[in-house]
Amino acid sequence: MERRMLNVRKHLLRTILPVFRYLPLPLASRMVAGIGRTEYHLMSKLRVAYREAVGRARETLGCDWDIDSVSLDLAGNQVWWRTRDLLLDGVPDSRAEPMFLVSGRELLDSALEQGKGVILLTSHYGGHLLPAHWLARRGYTLRFFMERPRHVSKFLERQFASEGPLAQDKLFISRKGNATGSAGSILRASRALGAGMILYLAGDVRWSGAHTQQASFLGQKHQFSATWVNLAAMTGAPVVPIFCHMQPQGRYHMEFHPSFQIPNDALHDGQSQVWVQKFLSLLEQEVRLHPANSNEYFFWPTDDAEVAA
Repeated sequence: MERRMLNVRKHLLRTILPVFRYLPLPLASRMVAGIGRTEYHLMSKLRVAYREAVGRARETLGCDWDIDSVSLDLAGNQVWWRTRDLLLDGVPDSRAEPMFLVSGRELLDSALEQGKGVILLTSHYGGHLLPAHWLARRGYTLRFFMERPRHVSKFLERQFASEGPLAQDKLFISRKGNATGSAGSILRASRALGAGMILYLAGDVRWSGAHTQQASFLGQKHQFSATWVNLAAMTGAPVVPIFCHMQPQGRYHMEFHPSFQIPNDALHDGQSQVWVQKFLSLLEQEVRLHPANSNEYFFWPTDDAEVAA
């Protein structure tokens, strides 16, 4: 989309989101998605781009999606996705809680009972920051182990304001970091897990340098960060995958999957790539089932050198 249109949309969203919060929230979500659907109808180049991207993915995965309907829904969800958790900012729990349909919470709680913390393995699929928002509202102690999310709610920003040796600001990572900084961040993440916290990180991050593995996703091979595998092998913390679907009704369906353990010898006998691929295959299955939640995957460049820093 042209940058001018992106800037217009950003201004529009900043203006209307505070007003939309007074509406029934599922309706507000549908109205936000409606912006993307309207863009899709009005902009012929945008329609062509979506249809071509969805068509390529359908052929790659061998699915029978209806290209027009998936493209339209994806265009709507793209805008909704970009609002992160801002629609819930300042909303009382009594209004926010019905926005979430949660499956498998007992799987997370059972993993936490092991006393080793939990690696909550997320991705950029669907409403990827909403589980963190829900967990914080529910009183779970979590730390992000990723680049600092931008354009998030003030509520989530307040969660970043923790202090002490396990403070959140010390756990944000950067693509520009060096080997020493990377080792230090992994050590701090290990300590957070040792303290029984939930470590929130993504398993679909294309990366370069150390702690990466090549894996296949949507018919293309990329280098992906394997940091989560390293942490799980080093600490014995259980890994719980989570996916958050943005539903047509305007709510979020969060699904916690069964936990699994990474053997402590995974770093020494080539198993790391196997685990990275296992998660990406699980993610690919979600895309097959709910392609309109794929966000930007269908538009990824085929060359890792094109990935933005």
